[in-house]
Amino acid sequence: MKVSNFLQLKIYRKTFLIYLFIVTVFYGLIVYNCYSNALMAGQQAFTEQMNWAFTQVEDQLDDVTGSIDNFFTRLFGSPVQKEDFFNFFGATPSEYTEARLRNGIALYESYLKKCDNLVADCNHLIRYILYYSTENIMCMEYNQSGYSRCRMIEPWEGEALCGAGYVYARDIYLDSVYVGKVSFVIDVSAAVENAFCGDREKAVWLEIQGEGRLLGEDLDAGMDAQMIAEAERLRGRTLLPPGKAGKYFYAVNTSDHYSYMVVAAGRTGPYMLAQFRKLWVLLLGLLLAFVLITILYIRQFSADGRFLQDILRSMESARSGSFRRVAIGRHNDEYAAIARQLNGLYQYLETLIQQKYELTISQQRTQMQMLSSQLNPHFLYNTLERIRLRALRGQNVEIAEATANLGLLYRNIVKTEPVITLEKEIGITRQYLELMSFLYDDQFFYHCDVEEELMGVLTPKIWMQPIMENFFKHNFREDDRIKIIVLRGERWEEGIRLTFFDNMGYIREEQMELLNERFTPEEGRKGGEDVLGIGLQNVYYRLWLYYGDRVRMKIQNNDPTGVCIEVLLKQEGES
Repeated sequence: MKVSNFLQLKIYRKTFLIYLFIVTVFYGLIVYNCYSNALMAGQQAFTEQMNWAFTQVEDQLDDVTGSIDNFFTRLFGSPVQKEDFFNFFGATPSEYTEARLRNGIALYESYLKKCDNLVADCNHLIRYILYYSTENIMCMEYNQSGYSRCRMIEPWEGEALCGAGYVYARDIYLDSVYVGKVSFVIDVSAAVENAFCGDREKAVWLEIQGEGRLLGEDLDAGMDAQMIAEAERLRGRTLLPPGKAGKYFYAVNTSDHYSYMVVAAGRTGPYMLAQFRKLWVLLLGLLLAFVLITILYIRQFSADGRFLQDILRSMESARSGSFRRVAIGRHNDEYAAIARQLNGLYQYLETLIQQKYELTISQQRTQMQMLSSQLNPHFLYNTLERIRLRALRGQNVEIAEATANLGLLYRNIVKTEPVITLEKEIGITRQYLELMSFLYDDQFFYHCDVEEELMGVLTPKIWMQPIMENFFKHNFREDDRIKIIVLRGERWEEGIRLTFFDNMGYIREEQMELLNERFTPEEGRKGGEDVLGIGLQNVYYRLWLYYGDRVRMKIQNNDPTGVCIEVLLKQEGES
């Protein structure tokens, strides 16, 4: 199937057009959503920056009012400074000068010097100090350089000066008698401008007691009017005003304690630049992914057509008896599931053929290795039975039981079906081990520990006994040591584990590696006797004929002494 003929297939063409429509709509939604998120992220960044600036202003004003409170605490805590203050409060400048000289107070210790220090400590945010003690008001005026002057003003002038900032007033009492008050006019606009307008492309509308002023850069003609109109509507919101979306970001902060409101506006450019870079990278990445997915989509349909033809040809060849497996490769769809089922069916049929033919031949070969082909089984059974009866007449029960076990062992070898349960296979193995116990007397012991739930598992006949015989042939020596063989069967996380080990013998590492390399189907087909003894290769091969690739066999040294043979039978579906 050629890619050039792709759109000529009706089912593929319709699906492809639907796919293009869905992807286009999806891409458009992503673009819109990403742009909206970028605007929201920029607005959030601007709002967080303005909130931080507002917090700085609030902290500055708190520091100023706190410094004023501390100033009066220290002032009234010192009798000399308190007296100097009341000499100044309600007096003319000449009267205060005469009182200071009369009391011998140096200039640097005077009340005026303490006020200069207070203003300097507050970063010159205190612009006016008004003293209400008579009909006229004494005004101390400070500029941002710390220069001050004192003058008498009218009450209406005092009201005008108080409207220029936040007024922090302290009532003055002398011997519990109210004598007036002192008002500190704090320049909120200077604090706001320093905190909010630190960079360019930003303007702030500051409103104090209903009076507003524009600080910072004039972003647009009529911006002050626009910001005033939007101030109340924007209160507590983070949305952009209509008609300004994409041009300005707004943030509103209101101080209930100091009675001022700040409406900050900034151009979106500085805050959207990083967001738009991420947006372009994302959109270009999505576009590239769309193109690649489309190309893979076309190639996949073409590959599916070829894959389907392979499945059909494999089914045709199976009808003639040739099980040609389908190469699945990277396919992982319904076609691949069909191919796996076919391959599994082919493997099952081949395994079934091997079980019916090769397994039968292997069983016969094993029986011929263990029994002489010229020996008549019935003659052997009768002879062993006569020996058993004579042993009983001679009251030699041990010899009688050994003879009975030998006869029963050979009878099971000859007449048992090729496939038996694990319980019967272990029974045959125990008969063999009983004979070895008779031969070695008190020098040999064995133990079988197999979980009860494993006894019904089907297995080929006579494969455990050759493993036990291998122990006696290669590991046992005629000495006084106690000889032990243990058979253990348990449920394994992936299937069943059968372990055979003794307490004698040792295999060198290089020889063990060579032995384990021979537990393969190819080596098992060779059969015969070698350094492995009577048939460990053959045992593995017979197990492989029945279980397939689910069987694993390994030989190793048993710590601290002895040899261990481990057989793993994995569950169906495990590889």
